[in-house]
Amino acid sequence: MKLSTRDLVVGYDDRIVIDGLDVELPSGAFTVIVGPNACGKSTLLRTMARLLTPSQGTVLLDGTAIRELPTREVARRLGVLPQSPLVPEGVTVADLVGRGRQPYQRWWRQWSAQDGAAVAEAMALANVDGLADRPVDTLSGGQRQRVWIAMTLAQETEALLLDEPTTFLDLAHQVEILDLLHQLRVDRGRTVVAVLHDLNQAARYADHLIAMRGGVVVAAGAPREILTADLVRDVFGLDCVVVPCPVTGAPMVVPTLTTPSLMKDIPGA
Repeated sequence: MKLSTRDLVVGYDDRIVIDGLDVELPSGAFTVIVGPNACGKSTLLRTMARLLTPSQGTVLLDGTAIRELPTREVARRLGVLPQSPLVPEGVTVADLVGRGRQPYQRWWRQWSAQDGAAVAEAMALANVDGLADRPVDTLSGGQRQRVWIAMTLAQETEALLLDEPTTFLDLAHQVEILDLLHQLRVDRGRTVVAVLHDLNQAARYADHLIAMRGGVVVAAGAPREILTADLVRDVFGLDCVVVPCPVTGAPMVVPTLTTPSLMKDIPGA
């Protein structure tokens, strides 16, 4: 599966957020989009997911303009998890995950054994099968995110597009979600695309990193190749040093401290 953009222009009202952007996402990789607030990260992801309509240019899915493809076909190929999705009150985990099978439903083809198997497998992969009868609105934030991911897995799509899937989660749940996405890429060959705010998490999990600023791509490639102190300064305006992570060897960003009083108060500084 190849997902790309050509000469993409996207905005809100009279404000242009993305202007003439060309992006190509590697198939079967975990791509993470990073950048400062309001740089166009989520706008790019939402446009690629066909949630926003560009004013110019196009999104291509395997070489075909995504707007020309039937909605049901797109839903069978792209699983999309937007920011902070809302759960209808009283819906159980099994019911919500089952909604991932809607692209396969027809008036003459209702629920089937294949649908049931896909839902069961998705819940097992996301480790929420033990919560099947629980109302989603009674779950913790991390559990809810896993349920939403299970719903997208039940679609049996080639790619998953997730907009800030770790927002509002504590550190343990963030790692839990990112580990799951990594395993989906490794074990199932899924193409995963996510917007993340944490640069070190992005560098640890991404095969392909896209750094954006002001609606344009400043750099793209493997984190070990492109993530440098100069890039962080250019994109985020932050002085730092980049060192190897002691666990994975991935680049790790350590901000430099320039405030004397802060240096004085930090043990070992």
